[in-house]
Amino acid sequence: MYLLDGVRLMKIFNKEKNTDSKEDAQAGTENSEAQNSGSSAEEINEARENPEEASASSEAEKSPEVRCQEEKQVLMDKYYRLAADFDNFRKRTARQMEENRKAALEQVLLDFLEVMDNFDRALKSAKTAEDMNSIVGGIEQLSRQFFSILEKYGIEKIESEKASEFDPHRHEAIQHIETSEVPDNTIVEVYKTGYALNSKVIRPAMVSVARNPDEAEK
Repeated sequence: MYLLDGVRLMKIFNKEKNTDSKEDAQAGTENSEAQNSGSSAEEINEARENPEEASASSEAEKSPEVRCQEEKQVLMDKYYRLAADFDNFRKRTARQMEENRKAALEQVLLDFLEVMDNFDRALKSAKTAEDMNSIVGGIEQLSRQFFSILEKYGIEKIESEKASEFDPHRHEAIQHIETSEVPDNTIVEVYKTGYALNSKVIRPAMVSVARNPDEAEK
């Protein structure tokens, strides 16, 4: 009987001991988790307080290949934006130039339409006019009006008077004439008037040039 009571007491003692060990182990685990949780919270707070350091740390963890790809993507985005901006600028400039050209051409045509109106009136008057001098006077007036419009837009006649010096930059010699009436290498006759636009020759005067036989022998 006493033996049975001793066995029962040993079982109860061992059971209580095992229970205490489990409780101690659980408490240790909870303490460890609490410490880890505290460390994580501290790291999160530190990252929030120092975002630049956290970002730098994150960048440092990236491989060179990843960083290279990211930099390449940034540069490509900038390139595409610049290319799009330049294309828009080119189209806008071309459109503006075309509009300016049309506006300038429109003004020129309006000026010459005035000459056409006067020409039509002069033509009607010439059909019934008996005085030839009045017809010639009307034509001369139209010529002056026409050339005044040309001068308005920078057109000027190239001086090509007889006996004036031949200038190869402003005159075109279509023939040479041997003569002693005018000095050598001077203009004998003008076949077609030359014109310049803002001092730039757009059509040279077509002339004949004197060749003095005496000068040629020298």
